[in-house]
Amino acid sequence: MAIPIFQSRELARRLNINLARWKRWSREFLPPDPLAGIRSGYARQYYLDDAFRVYLGGYLVSHLHLGVPDARQVLTDLTPWMKAEGLGFDLRGQLKNGQGASACEILLQHVPGGFAYRVRKCLERRLSDPGPPPIWDERWREDVIETASGARPPADDGAWRRTIRISFLLNEFQTLVKNSRAAGNSRPEP
Repeated sequence: MAIPIFQSRELARRLNINLARWKRWSREFLPPDPLAGIRSGYARQYYLDDAFRVYLGGYLVSHLHLGVPDARQVLTDLTPWMKAEGLGFDLRGQLKNGQGASACEILLQHVPGGFAYRVRKCLERRLSDPGPPPIWDERWREDVIETASGARPPADDGAWRRTIRISFLLNEFQTLVKNSRAAGNSRPEP
């Protein structure tokens, strides 16, 4: 099986993102490509991990309303954690399993010196009463991501207003990229 490599036009079509916007995000969230460029005549090529980085950066800008420098900082802070957790794609384009959580979300808060992050993982979910309405019992684990800036997370739960549902975004990204045709404009909101 060949290593999946994509170009901007194909990714923008599959992810239902405006091509100019995708290219802008790509310039903002990835290092320069020495082979590709307007003058070289070559189009930039993306492995799935790089494409997901652009997709996640675009999500931070468009859905969480972060500025590009802040989104770049969040990506820089989260990349080592995502690698350590096994979140991403292998060379065959398959989603890596991660370390034992079916649902994972990252709460982020702007604090002096950068961003603070709390990770919530759903360890167990079971139906306790079929209802109606059904009632579920869930067991979650919460951790703090240490960053290079050493930003201290606030203790107040009300301060955490932004959430990245990373498991949902990884699955949505993989589903959209695997489809040969882009879905319509009806993308579910995470």
